Amino acid sequence: MNPNIRMKRQRHLVMICALVFCTFILGVVAAMNVKNSVNLHHILTESVKGQLISTSLAAREMLDVDAFASYRDESAAQDPAYQEVLHKLRTLADSVGAKYIYALKRQGDHYVFVFDTDVEDPTIFIPYELSPVHVTAFSGRNVADIMNVKDEYGSFNTGAVPIFHKGKVIGVICTDIEDTYLESSYQTALFNSLMLIGILLLTMGAMLFSVYRLLRRIGEMQGQLERQALYDTITGLPNRQYLMEQLTSITSGPNTEPFALFFIDLDNFKQVNDSAGHDAGDDVLRQIARFLDTTLDNARAFRPSAGKLNIAARVGGDEFIQVVEGLNSVDEVREAAEHLLESFKTADLSRYIEKYNVGLSIGVARYPYDSKDYHVLIKYADVAMYHAKHGGKNQYRIYTDEMGQEK
Repeated sequence: MNPNIRMKRQRHLVMICALVFCTFILGVVAAMNVKNSVNLHHILTESVKGQLISTSLAAREMLDVDAFASYRDESAAQDPAYQEVLHKLRTLADSVGAKYIYALKRQGDHYVFVFDTDVEDPTIFIPYELSPVHVTAFSGRNVADIMNVKDEYGSFNTGAVPIFHKGKVIGVICTDIEDTYLESSYQTALFNSLMLIGILLLTMGAMLFSVYRLLRRIGEMQGQLERQALYDTITGLPNRQYLMEQLTSITSGPNTEPFALFFIDLDNFKQVNDSAGHDAGDDVLRQIARFLDTTLDNARAFRPSAGKLNIAARVGGDEFIQVVEGLNSVDEVREAAEHLLESFKTADLSRYIEKYNVGLSIGVARYPYDSKDYHVLIKYADVAMYHAKHGGKNQYRIYTDEMGQEK
């Protein structure tokens, strides 16, 4: 697998793992918040129930049950003892934050108010339609109904306890609080949970962005390391290691294509370094590299022409190798080599190349005709280049068996 593809897949895998981890944490936190909200709502509900019943029991202790049983109509309000009890009930309601404390009594087929702490409507002995919580209290049980009990005065959470007289339930005393208490508490808890989840989302988003930037930076560094490992720092061409990997690739397997390997050595390059300096020599190397990288229908390794591989690589100080696929016959190889030399002569290169008469000595070996081992093929091309250089420079030679015997 291509190392670049493998590294990209690894980075994608890390991002997916980070996203899954953040989603898992977010899910756990959300579940815990929901559970805490439910528990909190239950605790608040039970607390309110207990408060409602406790307040109603305290209110019942303030009643004179015998007097309560004797009251028949609104004239009961004229009794000083009645007013004293009403005052105590109002004080209790204020102290616990209750909206109303009131007592109901069965009178014939109706249920009427006997006590009511409502200062805006002090009317008593008016009929009242019981709610389920009142019915339960009239059956003799203490009860608190957190569900809304709606009447003409509004919606309340109600607690009620029975009033016993001579072993019978003759009435109930109730405490109302506005139902907004539990609702507001629940909404506050929900808001806090959403805020926490929002903060967590922002934090995880920032973390994922940081991971993404880190992985991107690692990818860039890996790319730089790969370029340093596989490409020549001066010319930008593939180096020997990259060339060997490509040669291994194209000579492996049953369906290999023929190619020609050009071993190129610069003529008179040493004079450039000795006379003009190494900076000038590096400039010449870069220009030669650009020339090789653009001749013979483009020698860029990752942009092969017409599906054919054409690689130019720097393998030594002033030595280059060019691999061109699809050259079968000696005539095709000769034509390519002559084209390379003619193009070099007419190329617009620097004054250093012209001044010091820099040229190309080229040796060519053919795969698989000369050898199927590319290591041997490089040696054969080197031998042919040696003959070209000693035959007058700035020319090419194609490897023959006779050259190998001479070497």
